[in-house]
Amino acid sequence: MPRTRPVGIAPDESAAPFAHRPAAPVTSSLDRRPRTSPGSDGDSDASLIEAIQRGDRRIFEVLYDRHSGWVLALAMRFLGDRDDALDVLSETFEYLAGRIETLTLTTSLRGFLYPAVRHRAIDKVRSRRAHVDVDELVLADPSRSPEWMQPDLRRALATLPGAQREAVLMRFGDGLSLKEIAGALAIPEGTVKSRLHHALLSLRRFLAP
Repeated sequence: MPRTRPVGIAPDESAAPFAHRPAAPVTSSLDRRPRTSPGSDGDSDASLIEAIQRGDRRIFEVLYDRHSGWVLALAMRFLGDRDDALDVLSETFEYLAGRIETLTLTTSLRGFLYPAVRHRAIDKVRSRRAHVDVDELVLADPSRSPEWMQPDLRRALATLPGAQREAVLMRFGDGLSLKEIAGALAIPEGTVKSRLHHALLSLRRFLAP
């Protein structure tokens, strides 16, 4: 199957308005120019979704600009390949577009999108090989860690089991709450707390002088 190229706009923009759009950088256009409400920086994701449900589909672009850089970075964390990550980016926003009319956020939008990105990344790897160790997909290569992370912490993080590594990145990199992490991973909140506790103990030991 030919790869979707992440340039330009699809000829039928109403069918998949963001399927071919490049990811917005982390510092997006929203950070550089004011917008009139709804759709300004101060609007919550929930209020933007409500505006879309009232009929203003153009507001979807604001959600894309706000979150596409994060979705792409998250997909890169799992896959380590930009082309594959761009495919996941397109698929994730197509999924969101399909759900947006009836979506009621019970978590942050990133908490809602995280499992969508995760599942699509795993499916992409599974399409190429029979066995996939999900834990090893989570930042298996320390060079794929976020740019803000110091080299010593990158090396320390790479020593953790994948499940603990993922919990640390979700909590401190993605800024998700314990409840959001539990919902995204479909595990009890107590399990999230345990993973973080053991991970932080290991990181302190590794980083101790």
